[in-house]
Amino acid sequence: MAKRRRRKKRVSTIGCLITILLFGAMGVGVYFVKDSTTVRHYADKAEKYLRAYFKKGGRTTMSAFKLTESNYGSGVEKAAEKYGLPASYLKALIVLECSGKKPVQPRYERHVFKKLKKVRDQKGRTFEMITHEMIADAPDDALKNLAKSWGPFQLMGYKCLHLEVKVKDLRGDDALDWGAKWIKLEYGHLLRKKRYKDAFHYHNTGNTYPKNGIPTTHDPKYVDNGLKYMAYFD
Repeated sequence: MAKRRRRKKRVSTIGCLITILLFGAMGVGVYFVKDSTTVRHYADKAEKYLRAYFKKGGRTTMSAFKLTESNYGSGVEKAAEKYGLPASYLKALIVLECSGKKPVQPRYERHVFKKLKKVRDQKGRTFEMITHEMIADAPDDALKNLAKSWGPFQLMGYKCLHLEVKVKDLRGDDALDWGAKWIKLEYGHLLRKKRYKDAFHYHNTGNTYPKNGIPTTHDPKYVDNGLKYMAYFD
């Protein structure tokens, strides 16, 4: 036990020393090249990286940032420009929803399947504006696909009915584009007003951030993490 503690202390000490050296090097660089925009650019980038590493989950989160940039970076920039959305928000959302991985494994939500089944079997009126007529002929397997979340933004399959596309579009090559389009149509007004706290909460729950200050997201830190991730990508 004593040896393990010593190792942990050594690792922690080494990490602190590396941090000090990095910031020291940046400080020296800025001192000697005060007017260099390049130095300031890399200094800011290094600061963001270190802040993210030590405050947002260490290697796991940093890996998600890198994966998001490499797997979706250029696509996000195009979608953001096309639909007038902030790229930093979309990237932060991807980190939250799939950690930047590609392909993305869908998540099945049994309670959603049950609600859709009730609508289909006329045991319930509507669900998320989905009527009996829209899914009357859908077999159970199709309903299960509608009850799964797909793509980098993890959109529920039934959202394809609102977009008038098929589930395969939400999980295929155009998943990023369709996801961004849905975001614009569904709560783009929040993003235009820079109500990012409300936007993150809405994406996860379908409602804006509660006035009582208690989030109803599946992860209580979902919104806070999203805002921090946005700061990294800005």
